[in-house]
Amino acid sequence: MPDSRFAREAEEACAELPPALEGHSYRTWLFGRALAAVDGIEMDDELFYCGSLLHDYGIASPTADRDFTLGSVDRMLTCAHAAEVDDARADLLADGICVHTTPGIKVDADGWVGCYLQWGAMVDGAGLRVWDVAPSNVQEVLRRYPRGDFKRELTEMMRAEAAAVPAGRFKLLVRCGLPLAVRMAPFDS
Repeated sequence: MPDSRFAREAEEACAELPPALEGHSYRTWLFGRALAAVDGIEMDDELFYCGSLLHDYGIASPTADRDFTLGSVDRMLTCAHAAEVDDARADLLADGICVHTTPGIKVDADGWVGCYLQWGAMVDGAGLRVWDVAPSNVQEVLRRYPRGDFKRELTEMMRAEAAAVPAGRFKLLVRCGLPLAVRMAPFDS
């Protein structure tokens, strides 16, 4: 884990989340880092760590007609400003958080931050690309950050976001079957 003021600010903010979402945030970080290593992508460890911890912050409290990623960015920027992170790095992370729920993103078009936030989250949420992570690493991540009743809780959060933002990405993702993919993920809960 990065040891910086920004990392500590992000950890404190992540601790405000429901336990299921807090664990998901840490699992996203570890799975996303693993996938980046497999893909040969170099990352800014501090940015990816803080982004992972805060990427879904806004989904805990859906806001009518406002994509949850904007709430996630708001909280990240508060942490970044408190830690005196320069604007260019904060903007890069803000863009990554905003794009991470967009279907079909690519590193060359959308940047590594958003892609590995999405792909790390999708390992945890739906089991996508779990085959690219060593089974012993998957087991260790789950040991460190147990899932609890994550499938049910994530599905409820996705549906609440879809209802709050009927023209948003989660409405599309729910209509396209993401809750089913979450329930079918190769994890017990």
